[in-house]
Amino acid sequence: MNTITELNENELLEKVENCTLSAELFTHEAKLRLSWILINKYGLEVATLKNCKIKEQYFINVLNSNKFNLPLTKAYTEILHFFMEKSSTKDFDKLLREFPRLKYDFKELVKTHYGYNILKEHRKEVIKPLGTILFTF
Repeated sequence: MNTITELNENELLEKVENCTLSAELFTHEAKLRLSWILINKYGLEVATLKNCKIKEQYFINVLNSNKFNLPLTKAYTEILHFFMEKSSTKDFDKLLREFPRLKYDFKELVKTHYGYNILKEHRKEVIKPLGTILFTF
């Protein structure tokens, strides 16, 4: 397999949960798509919890890394959910085309939403956003 798009939603979720997705396929887009799948399947609250648990295990077992970033994982889920709510599409690829900032300017979205750079932090505690998400389109 050469790209993440070759996997359907169930396959991607299963491979990340089972820690069988190759590390080179665990890209920014794959993380967004995983968040998309979990939000659609479970809703925001449960998706956030599951996303954190799944990614932490993936970091440990596949990436052999202790640099799992809980605040950033929460941000992936919350920010994606925000844009999903603003869109009428039920298609992941169309959402990325509608809001290209998700794919190409995600770091700035995180900084805007959280008010400081959580991208370099690898903490276990929960970081809450500063309040209402305010993004420009």
